[in-house]
Amino acid sequence: MAINGIEMIARRILHDAQGEADGIAKASEENCRKIAAEYGKKAEDAEAAVLEAAEKDCADLIRRMKGEADMQARTDLLSEKQDLMSRAFELARGELLRMDGEKMLAFLTALACKGSISGKEEILLNAKDRQRFGEELAARVNAALKEAGRPCGVTLSEREADIEGGLLLRDGKLETNCSIETLVAGARDSLVPEVAAMLFA
Repeated sequence: MAINGIEMIARRILHDAQGEADGIAKASEENCRKIAAEYGKKAEDAEAAVLEAAEKDCADLIRRMKGEADMQARTDLLSEKQDLMSRAFELARGELLRMDGEKMLAFLTALACKGSISGKEEILLNAKDRQRFGEELAARVNAALKEAGRPCGVTLSEREADIEGGLLLRDGKLETNCSIETLVAGARDSLVPEVAAMLFA
């Protein structure tokens, strides 16, 4: 009987332990479900936050890239316009240098008369123009100055000027540069708006 009592007590202990174990297992399972649900919600929230940040970053990147592209386009356009302007002035310089004999002589005469201050300057030309126009240019300049009632003692210099075209006027240490390259460069600033209007209107 003592053995039967011991067995009953053992069975009771086992039964109680099993019940306690089942309760612990059930509570653990419930806790696991709660934790899984909580972390699932956190994961969803984190995913939404990551997606929202990624969309914002993407929109910012697109805005930046568009701004950079617009700035580059403006820079390229400005560079192209400046290049066209330079080419326009280069073409003008070339046209002046290619003027035929009479036109060039009249042009040089006008330059010398406009640049003359004392009426006693020396005219310096490049080698080609000195040979083509030389003394005739000096004579025409003096005639035009005389007709305008100005001093008219301009002479042709024995020296040649290192210029593409046009002329230099020298009176002692005073020199007036009327070379074509200097005239075109000097006129550029004042003519840029007008040339730009013609090229880009």
